[in-house]
Amino acid sequence: MNGEKLLKLLISFLIILQVLGFVFENEFLNTYSSILLLISIITLYFISTRQVQVYKVIILLIFFIRELIVFCEIEEVVKFQIIGHMIAYVLMFYFLYYNHKSFKYNRRDVFTLVLGSSLYTVIFFIAYIELEEPMGELKILGFLYLLLIYMLLIIGAMHYINIRSEKSLWFFLSMLNFAFGNFMFLIDRFYLESFELKLLMLICEPIALVFLVHYMITKSLILKAEEFEGF
Repeated sequence: MNGEKLLKLLISFLIILQVLGFVFENEFLNTYSSILLLISIITLYFISTRQVQVYKVIILLIFFIRELIVFCEIEEVVKFQIIGHMIAYVLMFYFLYYNHKSFKYNRRDVFTLVLGSSLYTVIFFIAYIELEEPMGELKILGFLYLLLIYMLLIIGAMHYINIRSEKSLWFFLSMLNFAFGNFMFLIDRFYLESFELKLLMLICEPIALVFLVHYMITKSLILKAEEFEGF
């Protein structure tokens, strides 16, 4: 078993430890497993990639700093968490630009995109309408926060359906988990504080980061194969 597989096992183990620390209200276990988890995910990128790219490292460090803010006793911690995520999301638009290929869809592709984007658009507006008043002064920031992940998820889906490569799939899965995590984060902070939502966030966010790292280390895009043309 090589170092990469061992590190993936360690990441899985740390996710479980983090959840257990939260469930049993063990602050020491929850805090240090969270920090070690983030370090392990970033380390996964370094040992798995053949060429370290500063741009990708910066994005991972932003997520790391954003998570560390939770353990700091500062005012408006939620605002700084949102801003941290927004900065990372803006930088991730470069991935969509870099991996762009001319869109070629068949009828089923168009139907899938329209249905999926319509459902997510409805969820987006319902969530914002419910959260707008509770967010108060942060409502504009909250709207931009949701809008960024909305755009990344929709465009990521467009790329995956167009290309159907392993790389584009990792990006889409990452954005999907970030989207779920973001919605739960805002609902928990501003609408309905819930033990279950916090628990789900502890699972969704590290998985989203792991998927993002897999996207970063996956080899160059492979164009849609002929067998997918009729999909």
